[in-house]
Amino acid sequence: MHTDRFVVFKLQDEWLVTYSDRKQTAFATREDAERSAFDAADSLASHGRIVSVLIIPDGSEPVSERSTRGREPNGKPSLN
Repeated sequence: MHTDRFVVFKLQDEWLVTYSDRKQTAFATREDAERSAFDAADSLASHGRIVSVLIIPDGSEPVSERSTRGREPNGKPSLN
């Protein structure tokens, strides 16, 4: 089954949202780009479409505790 995918990523000084490798929309902040991607994904999902949102971090942001919880520093799942 086909999945509609939105990708959020930073290029130079702006955050871009792409949809199905075709449409690109630029935003000044990551938050605005994420909000746009999730709103569009919610709209498609409400019509029965399968969607995903991929957010590519820009590398300058610290890794949050939530994203590393349950994992060892090497990224492997913890056995505890």
